[in-house]
This record gives sequence, structure tokens and C-alpha cells, in this order.
Amino acid sequence: MIQKIDSTDNNKLKLVRKLSKRKFRDAERKYVIEGTNLVSEAVKRSISIEFILISEDYKNDKFIESIAKDFNICKTSSEIFNKHTDAESGVGVLAVVNKSKELTNFESLISSDSNILIFDKVQDPGNIGTMIRTAVATGYDLIIALKGTADIYSPKVLRSTAGNIFEIPIIYTDKTVEMIDSIKKKGIRVVATIPEGARNYYDEDLSKGVALVIGNEGKGISEEIKKFADVKVTIPMKGKTESLNAAISAAILMYETIRR
Repeated sequence: MIQKIDSTDNNKLKLVRKLSKRKFRDAERKYVIEGTNLVSEAVKRSISIEFILISEDYKNDKFIESIAKDFNICKTSSEIFNKHTDAESGVGVLAVVNKSKELTNFESLISSDSNILIFDKVQDPGNIGTMIRTAVATGYDLIIALKGTADIYSPKVLRSTAGNIFEIPIIYTDKTVEMIDSIKKKGIRVVATIPEGARNYYDEDLSKGVALVIGNEGKGISEEIKKFADVKVTIPMKGKTESLNAAISAAILMYETIRR
């Protein structure tokens, strides 16, 4: 049975509005996904869904009928729905999702051959989402977001992952030194990307056993991380180009796992 919601004072809608802010997503350990693709991916992967909200003009009746028995589904007017979505228009469906259990022993997920992607204060949601998709496509095992990185569970990041947010373990940490130390103890090399003064990336074996660090779009990798780097690489460029988009750089380096 689908519950009808006619008032913005409804507790479920209040929760959706709260989750538009990172501090509440962190406190509640919940986030909002939008659009049929993301919601259907969450359903397929048995992600813990609190409830699903649809607009009265949502067209995909077959999808709703297929899941109605298993999920708490609510319907509201298109006017109210549109006030609760971050998307520009036309998504028609969103879901409140429970975050997976925090990883307290990430070391059990990796070995000396594992590949890890590390975000060092990366800020652009589109870059983050694209890099998550690429990490999944290239078989990376884990993503670590260091303190100062934008929220991976923001609506813009989630949309740009195209459902791949559910495909790879992701952890946040403010304990950079301890995290890097744990990675090194596993025999994984920390790889820092820098604009110049390093070896060309294709002269290094980046196919396995690497923790690839991608730095802030404007400032690059922090000095703290550079100190711990086992390998420093650069992507050669011609002409007047001084740097590449963070997501493009990451893709070039991550695809070394497949090229070799």
C-alpha cells in the first residue's frame, strides 16, 4: 500500500529536508538518492532503504508495482516533491537510504596487491562521482576520503556515480598518518601525482599494490601526503597545458591496472 502525503509537515518530508545538509547526513547516518536509476540500483543490491517517495506524476508504474510489497512507499504532489529534490526537474522518485556500517577494520579488505584510491581534499562533486565510477570500472578495491574532502553522499556526487556508489567500500578518516601507516604496512605503495619533477606514470608499474592519491583541484596534494609518498608520478603534456582535470588524471592512472 502506498501512503499519501499531503503536508510538508509530514515527518518523512522533514527528514528529507534535514538530509540536504551534511551534518544531518552524518548524524543520522542516512542520505537521499534521486532518480529511477539510483533507486533501482539500491533495490537490486539490497541496500537498506528507509522509504521511497514518488511524485504523483511519476511515470514508471511498473517499477513501483514491482517493489511495492517490499518497501515503504509514499506519494506526494509534484509541487511538494519538487521542493524536496536537489535535481533540476523530472526525477519523480527519491529514497532515504541508511549508510552501511562503518568500516572499523579496513585492513581486512585489502592485501599487498590491492589498489586504493585516496581523495585528498577533493571538492568538486562531479570529479568525485566520476572517479568513483572509474575506480569501479578499473577494479579498485577501496576508496579513502581524507578530512577536507567533499561529502560523497551529497546528491550531486551520488548522481554522478551512476549507481557505482554501491559497488565499492568507501571510508572517511581524519587520521591521515595512521591510515597511511596501515596501508604501507600492507606493502602497498603510496603514489602521489605531481605536475612536474617526477617520473612519467607509464615508467612505473601502477597495475597493482598502489594507493593512488588525488589532490585538491586547486592546491594539489597536501605536503603531509607528499612526505609519505613512495612513488611520485606525472602525466606528460604538450603545449601550454599545465594540468588536467582531477577526474581525467585519475582515470589515466587507474587504467594502468587494465593496460598492463
